[in-house]
Amino acid sequence: MDKNDRSYTNGEITVHWKSKECVHAGTCFRELRKVFDPSRRPWIDLSQGDTEAIIDIVERCPTDALTFERGDKTGELGGTAAAAAPDKIKFNIMRNGPILAEGNFVLVKDDGTEQEIKSITSFCRCGVSRTMPFCDGTHNKQGFSPDEY
Repeated sequence: MDKNDRSYTNGEITVHWKSKECVHAGTCFRELRKVFDPSRRPWIDLSQGDTEAIIDIVERCPTDALTFERGDKTGELGGTAAAAAPDKIKFNIMRNGPILAEGNFVLVKDDGTEQEIKSITSFCRCGVSRTMPFCDGTHNKQGFSPDEY
């Protein structure tokens, strides 16, 4: 566990945030700002939202930066983004950010190796990610701002 990782609980669920996994896609704070507010410390306040709404947002995180457990005890795994994979593949191009791919699919790399994807994955659009083809949030530091989607 990284020293910057944090856990927040409301007694029903515990939300875990892994800062190094976060690509700052913004789904959490755009969709449920009263719970996920990056201008506030701590930035996550589970008392400000309905548990099911919080779970919905956590499951839509494009990485495993946000996960949750049911209850307030560790080890009681409740779900992660992988638990909510849809039947169809959905692509969402984030403004000034990555391409989010949601669904079950196989990624075939140029060397022929395959990687099974069963959740929401963020793919780099800026070309400078250190974890290509996946987004690592470097676009934020580079000021990535494409003219078109």
